[in-house]
Parts: sequence; C-alpha cells; structure tokens
Amino acid sequence: MRLLLRFLGRCLFAFLFISSGLSKLQGFYDNSSKLVSMLQPRITQAIEKTMTTLHLDLDKPEVTPAIATYALYAILFLELVGGVSFMFFPRAGSGLLSLYLVLVTPVMHDFYNHRPGSPAYTAEMVHFLKNVALLGATFFVMGERKTQTKKKIKSQ
Repeated sequence: MRLLLRFLGRCLFAFLFISSGLSKLQGFYDNSSKLVSMLQPRITQAIEKTMTTLHLDLDKPEVTPAIATYALYAILFLELVGGVSFMFFPRAGSGLLSLYLVLVTPVMHDFYNHRPGSPAYTAEMVHFLKNVALLGATFFVMGERKTQTKKKIKSQ
C-alpha cells in the first residue's frame, strides 16, 4: 500500500509539469512565434538584471529569436521528460525538473520588474514562490535514499 501511495503521489506531482508542457505543445506551431516573442525580452531582462546585480561590466549578449527558440525547446524537453521520468525514476526526474525550475522561475516570474504592491508584482511573486516550493520538493526527492524492497525488509 505504501509503494502504491508513493507512486500515486509521484504521478500527481508529475501531472503538474506534464499537463503544463502539453498545453504549451498544443498548437505549438501556430503559437511558437508568440511564445518566442514573449520569451526573448524576458531572457534579455533576466540577463541584464543578473549582470547588474553581480556588478558585471561585460557586453550585454544579444538574445536572438533563434536563441529564444532553442531555449523554448529546452524548456519543453525538461518539463515533459522530467515529468514523465519523475513517475518512474524519481531521482533522475527530480534532477531534470530542478534544472527546469532553476532556469524558468526567475525568467518567467519576474516580480522584480514590477512595482511592489501592484497586482502584477503580487501575481508574479505568488508564482515565483510556488516554483520555489516545487524546487524544494524536487530537492527533497533527490535527497531521499532508495526505498527498500519487500525482500530486503522481510529478510531483516
């Protein structure tokens, strides 16, 4: 019963990522230019904010539509493959989902670009914190020891 509940929990957790990835894929070819045009300035803003925060005095890299397109493919790959693998290989799936969350969260939920107290700030902050909590859950799963099989438990 315990193993069934653990598997069911992994399936429910993975459903969040799989359904989100599939919704991005639905009509992907019709909306890919829209997704890329939304992603491109957000990547640029995130790079600029990071360079400013770290006091890096480097030339700002140019984020072209091709780079944003490849970033979108990578995001979809991590989200879908990470979600599916989380159900059957929880530690490997957690690694992929952690990478996805680390890359996507500060770019897509840019509360730092909004005025504190505004509705946009609040909405982005809620989504940002939700992703941080999900990241914590993936870290928790990666840190878990392998479960003992019934044979090992009975032999002890």
